[in-house]
Amino acid sequence: MKNILIVGAGGIGGLLTELVSRASAFSDLTTKIGTVKISLMDADLVEIHNLPHQRYSTSNVGESKVDALANRLRDVGVNESQGVILNPIAENLSPDTCLSEYDIVIVAVDREEPRRLVHENAKAWLDLRCRGDGFLMWSHLDDMRVLNMFPLLPDGESASCQLEEAVETGNIQFGFAEAASHGAQWVIQWLRGGQVPPGRTYSIHMGDLPLPMVQEEEE
Repeated sequence: MKNILIVGAGGIGGLLTELVSRASAFSDLTTKIGTVKISLMDADLVEIHNLPHQRYSTSNVGESKVDALANRLRDVGVNESQGVILNPIAENLSPDTCLSEYDIVIVAVDREEPRRLVHENAKAWLDLRCRGDGFLMWSHLDDMRVLNMFPLLPDGESASCQLEEAVETGNIQFGFAEAASHGAQWVIQWLRGGQVPPGRTYSIHMGDLPLPMVQEEEE
């Protein structure tokens, strides 16, 4: 069994869960690699302002995000008989969360503390971030020095994938969908034992964005 933890059930995590679970359940993947268990962790409830860019409906407002998403996927046939176990965990990642039981942890939240916990404690990880129409994808296989050169959010603060007043003005941005699709491709190739895509930053308007340059120390 492959044991996956997805931290965050918002724009990135919700779409990523759907893409990976459907691709696993309704192809021959699980017949080749065995059962895939997808644990989805998030303590948030569905709110009205989530609906323009997240995988929920008006009937889900007030429900746990992870339960709503798992139930919807089960309704379309994603279940253990198809080789996929969905395990909703309605709580936030914390220092007490045991990450060693997971083969890989995907962190798709907009706060620094969960990212640090995953980077430091997961044996394999994928970090997905977005803002507006841009996204960043980085994994344990990529150069951590480069990721560390990106500016950090202050502790306790979060940065929504949507720009300020995006919902109020109808200016919904889709960097989250780019992050989720690239992340899903990474996960499926990882499950297959294939070559995974390298770390990347990208903007829908501007294309590939340059990565910070690491200065090599002179001997």
